[in-house]
Amino acid sequence: MLNSNRDKTAGIDFSSAKPMLKKNIFLTGFMGSGKTSVGILLADLLKVDFFDTDGLIIREQKMSVNEIFKRYGEEFFRNRETEALRILGNKPPGTCVVSTGGGAVLREENIAAMRKNGLVVYLDVSAEEAYRRIKYKKNRPLLRVANPCKVIRELLQERRPFYRQADLAVDTSGKTVEEIAQEIFGTVVLRSGR
Repeated sequence: MLNSNRDKTAGIDFSSAKPMLKKNIFLTGFMGSGKTSVGILLADLLKVDFFDTDGLIIREQKMSVNEIFKRYGEEFFRNRETEALRILGNKPPGTCVVSTGGGAVLREENIAAMRKNGLVVYLDVSAEEAYRRIKYKKNRPLLRVANPCKVIRELLQERRPFYRQADLAVDTSGKTVEEIAQEIFGTVVLRSGR
């Protein structure tokens, strides 16, 4: 966690963050990029609400993402994700940080919903780093295959052009969750004219 309310490297006073946020922040990126962990910390720094689309779907369906994929299929899950983003896209500007599912950017309507009142931030991660971060997690239905590294490389290559349409890209390689959140925070502060 942060040791103080001040980022010594950027000279940013974290205590006055809320008035600076003019748009909601939607975090996109591949699984293992840190969307949820960064989102929780960033929302805390900005003093706004945090939402995780996967978490909302899990609560609504009363089952894990793996169970949803197994019982209803990926298309059903993606439809629920689109509905969640439509609702979150209507939140008043400057009131929340949202962590999206890794495949959310594949639907144009999802991007439009995020952009309605939001800034789309892409957390970039290499295939190797993503695998290192998630290899022991059992809650990743798309990786329940014989060669998960190959699947990660293929999915990342397919999705990267969509991720790169974001308003802001942040390379997460070799950075802590705190450093990533502070980098996004600093950029949001700069974009707000302060």
